[in-house]
Amino acid sequence: MSRLGRQINEYTGYNAIEALKGAKNFYKTREDLETSKAKYEETIQVRAEGQRELNGLLQRKSSWTDEDLTRFTALYREEHAYEAAETAARTAHRTAEAAVEQSYTHLVDAIRVRYHEEQVWSDRIRAASTYGTWALMGIHVLLFLVVQSIVEPRKRRKLAERLEASLTEQRHAEEAVLSRRLEALEQSLLVREAQM
Repeated sequence: MSRLGRQINEYTGYNAIEALKGAKNFYKTREDLETSKAKYEETIQVRAEGQRELNGLLQRKSSWTDEDLTRFTALYREEHAYEAAETAARTAHRTAEAAVEQSYTHLVDAIRVRYHEEQVWSDRIRAASTYGTWALMGIHVLLFLVVQSIVEPRKRRKLAERLEASLTEQRHAEEAVLSRRLEALEQSLLVREAQM
């Protein structure tokens, strides 16, 4: 059943549409990957800035004011949120990378299958062309043999018959002329004999 579906898709050209859908899906997943990568890098940057500020506060811990203590506490709480955001962004980025790989694999597989199908059809057409050429050559040889063994002898026989008929007719005509002349000559000889 799936083979029939593939053949119908092939004849209707739907395979090309499927390949285009695969390409579109690949480009969309690549865009999603770029977006997730940018978000991941942004969360790393935000967390790094928070850690720098936290480290700066820790270095001057002996001279903290109440505002510094409040800021340190807030930064420490935010650090956990930044870490969770970074982990989520990393997971999203890895998921997007996997989706791109999978989409790319599907696209390449679709292109490979299409290329293979086109190669198979090309081979079939080439084979049919070769067999067609051999068939035409066989027909030409057969026609040559038929012409040489049947048609040409008939033509020669008819030509010989016509030539023979023409020669016979010409011989009869010449015999008739000759016999008339002989009769005329005999008549003239008889007349001379009678006169003598």
